[in-house]
Amino acid sequence: MGGYKPIMNKTALEEKTILDQWILEKAGDPVYRFGRQQFGVVDHTSQTEDLGDDSMRASTYGIKNLQRIIPNLGKWTGKEGENFDNLETMYGQVLGQYNRYMGHVTGNIGGVKETYKAYGQDGAVYEHASRDKQTRAMQFLQKELFSTPTWLIDQDIFNKFESDGAIDRIRSTQVRTLNSLLDFGRMARLMENEEVNGSSAYGLLEMMQDLRKGIFNELPKGQKIDRYRRNLQRAYVERLEFIMNNDQPRGRFGGSAVDVEQSDIRPIVRAELKQLRSDAKRAISRTSDQLSKIHLDDLVERIDLILDPK
Repeated sequence: MGGYKPIMNKTALEEKTILDQWILEKAGDPVYRFGRQQFGVVDHTSQTEDLGDDSMRASTYGIKNLQRIIPNLGKWTGKEGENFDNLETMYGQVLGQYNRYMGHVTGNIGGVKETYKAYGQDGAVYEHASRDKQTRAMQFLQKELFSTPTWLIDQDIFNKFESDGAIDRIRSTQVRTLNSLLDFGRMARLMENEEVNGSSAYGLLEMMQDLRKGIFNELPKGQKIDRYRRNLQRAYVERLEFIMNNDQPRGRFGGSAVDVEQSDIRPIVRAELKQLRSDAKRAISRTSDQLSKIHLDDLVERIDLILDPK
């Protein structure tokens, strides 16, 4: 663009006036919008590999492509007489791309759009993501990640390069996004959004309730909880324990700062733990699956220790 081209026969002040006019002419056109590099995503519209306006729609298309790749991965990567190193590498690349999609969607929850402006340009510089966009992001994560992504679990691939590890791989994939979702800075922005925009906002309490209900959706009907979901549910309780007992880490790049001790974060987390404990106790008598009973009893014990340390 002309911003890197000299404007001949003009003083520095005259040149600035011309550049300012160019900016005003293109104001509101997303093609010309500048988004700075982020170290810790706050602006959900300016992410690495995602400059679009709907991360959920884009990531849905992306996952459909990955689901076409997985069944063909062995055929597409194998060569007669060679080992399966390339298959392992390419499966890792698929998993990495899937994780990027999860990160792009997570950025919408507590997301704040940043549009650089100067005096003379109308509108806000910072705008919270819409309620619709944030609730759709939560629904996406519940469907595509927290409901076990069985399409990623392909034993015809795993049995070529490992004796075990599939269960922990899925756990690690889910926990990465879970912990990012339950980030102190993200929680701070959700509270700020609610304070500024009231009932039209997607606030921290509502987000936490939606998250719990999705991750523990087996409990109301006493359904069997499989091993992948048990791992995820324990990770959820562990993350809430971390929030109850730790302040926001220092030395963070970007993001949002919050005084955890004096904010609403811990009261809300405490309320969620109490509700989960109550739901788990009721579910123990509803389920006929022995491992689910053991798991739920363990969750109750864990929550007791968080709320009332011995």
